[in-house]
Amino acid sequence: MASSGRTARGGRGGTSPRQRKIAGVAAIGVTLGVAFAVATGTSQAGENCQGLDTAVGNNLAFIADQLVNPDALPEARIANRQAVIDQLEQRRTVAGCTGEVEVPDADPNAALNGGAAENCDGLDGAVRNNLAFIDGQRRNPDALSEARIANRQAVIDLLEQRRTLAGCTGQVALTAGG
Repeated sequence: MASSGRTARGGRGGTSPRQRKIAGVAAIGVTLGVAFAVATGTSQAGENCQGLDTAVGNNLAFIADQLVNPDALPEARIANRQAVIDQLEQRRTVAGCTGEVEVPDADPNAALNGGAAENCDGLDGAVRNNLAFIDGQRRNPDALSEARIANRQAVIDLLEQRRTLAGCTGQVALTAGG
C-alpha cells in the first residue's frame, strides 16, 4: 500500500499543515490584538482625571442650564451632551479616575448673574474639545457630520457667550495635538 505522506491518526490529536497555518495566523492575530490593547491602554494612561472631571462637570452644567433655560433645540443638545458625558465616563474609567462628578455650580443661572461660578479654564477647555470634535468630523466625515458640526458650532457660540459673561479674554483655538 502506497503512502500518501499523511497518516490518519484516528483522533489522537495530530495536526495537518493547514491546521498549523490557521493556528499560526490565529497566534499572530492574538499577539497583534494584545499589542493594540496595550498601546491603547498606554495612550489612555496619559489622561488627566482632573481635566476629564472638569469636562464632565461642564457638560452636566450645560444640561442643567438647558433644563432651566431651554433654547430652540434643548432635546438635541441634551442628548448630544449626554453622549459626550458617556464617552468621557469611559475615558475616566480607562484612566482610573474615581469618584462622582457633580455639576460645578448648583445654580445653573450663575453665568447669567455675573458669571461668578464660571471657570475660564474650564470654558476654554470645553471650546477646545468642541473644536477638536469638529476637526475630527471634517477629517473623517460621515452621513451625520454636517449636523454634528452645526450642533457643535452652536455649542461653541453658547460657550463664547458664557466666556464673555465670565470675563474670559483671548481667542481659544485648537492647538497641535488636539
